[in-house]
Amino acid sequence: MGAAGPKGLPGSFKRMHQSAFSVTRQTREHPMKNTPVVFNNIITNTNNDYSTTTGKFTSKISGLYYFVYHSSMERNLCVLLYQDKVRKASFCDHKTNNIQVTSGGVLLHLKAGNQVWLEVNDYNGMVGTGESDSIFSGFLLFPD
Repeated sequence: MGAAGPKGLPGSFKRMHQSAFSVTRQTREHPMKNTPVVFNNIITNTNNDYSTTTGKFTSKISGLYYFVYHSSMERNLCVLLYQDKVRKASFCDHKTNNIQVTSGGVLLHLKAGNQVWLEVNDYNGMVGTGESDSIFSGFLLFPD
């Protein structure tokens, strides 16, 4: 083993490898089926990776990500999670109470430029009101 080299410059590794978002859907309108669900209120959105216009998260950093949603529902609900037009997971629940909550999560390996979003099908009872939020979140666990 040789002598230690000179001390390096201070870096910003942690800052360069951050990606996290958490958004809520604040509307009483049910989302349109077979299109990305738009969550219109940003809680956190480092790097602006989530778009409140398209409803899609676009990764800028390749790595392992975790996505989770919690949805308030007024009627039957099926939430479908997509990565680049490929359905990766689906979560369905049928209403048994006036308003209830359903949730789901998935771990995905993404490359820079991959997109992730949620959709609903004919069971589209997702809502977001002051008393009852629907939320979509994701974050980078380990960069490549």
